[in-house]
Amino acid sequence: MRITDIRVHILQKPLKSTMRISRGGFTVRRHAIVEVSTDAGITGLGEGIGSPESIRALVRDRMAARVTGLDPFNIEQVRATLIDNDVYFERMGASICAASAIEMACWDIKGKALDVPVYQLLGGRCRNTLEAYASDVYWEEDAGKMAENARRIVGRGYRTVKIHIGARPPREEIPRLRAVRQAVGEKIELMVDLNAGYHALDAMQAIELWREFDIRWLEEPVSPNETAAMQRLRSKSPMPIAAGENEFRLHGFKTLLDASAADVIMPDIGRAGGLMETRNICALAGAHGVPVSPHNFSSGVLLAATVHLMASVPNTTLLEMDTSGNAIYEELLTWKPAFADGSLDVPECTGLGVALPEAIVRQYGVN
Repeated sequence: MRITDIRVHILQKPLKSTMRISRGGFTVRRHAIVEVSTDAGITGLGEGIGSPESIRALVRDRMAARVTGLDPFNIEQVRATLIDNDVYFERMGASICAASAIEMACWDIKGKALDVPVYQLLGGRCRNTLEAYASDVYWEEDAGKMAENARRIVGRGYRTVKIHIGARPPREEIPRLRAVRQAVGEKIELMVDLNAGYHALDAMQAIELWREFDIRWLEEPVSPNETAAMQRLRSKSPMPIAAGENEFRLHGFKTLLDASAADVIMPDIGRAGGLMETRNICALAGAHGVPVSPHNFSSGVLLAATVHLMASVPNTTLLEMDTSGNAIYEELLTWKPAFADGSLDVPECTGLGVALPEAIVRQYGVN
């Protein structure tokens, strides 16, 4: 089998609800879906997380020609060709995101060709269900609207909810935290994502002021460039620190782990280097005694890849789910997500269990 063509589809969907974080907001969701075709008539899908236009340009102008003619079963060769064979190394950024998508699509092809789920290729299924959390309470001027959204999510069966705040100084966010905590009750786990919106001093003040709200973890309190500040925060924080969605490859996570800068790491398969790279990151985290909760906030393709990874890696925890309806989610799955009592069933499917119907391309595609 040989790779014959690679295409990038940029899909766009207008928001149904506000999605404001500490550093601003957006009005549409966009996904870079990479389609890899073969001479056997089998196609695979992957997703790159980053700038869709940059990913499309990199695949079209450089990467597609490099891997055309290669065997998609030889995933390590494909990965090395895309990432490690240049005179100047691409260590992070859009090139890694684009290569992650192509690598992901090769796993999908291999699973389809062998008629097995991808998790069987990654080591086999070690669990039948994945505990999940909803990442869909965004910053609002009106704290009551955030509380109402949190109640909606809990009503769907989620036992863990993540909220995005930090658009105001720590003291001014207390009413929002209090409103959400009162809305969901004491038994629901509450996470806070600052989306790297605070400086270290503000983050430390937030840690002190927000103790009463029993926060499961504080995510990305400062810029991902400030590893030393993260380490200082973690050493003083009574609440766990989570980070990693903006980190790249095994070596980037080694730096984060060696610095003891996070209690939970969050690699994104479509950004960190693909499925095998992320599996290696999980093994490294396991050696440090650090759990992994993969970042998973894009289309159904990334969701599927994350489910397969977590189904096969024991030290992963808490599947991130988007309940907003703003992403192109279930439309890309060949299996229907079975969610109950806070957990998602691991599907029986072929490959990643994803497809890109022409109707979806017509409806959401962006030239």
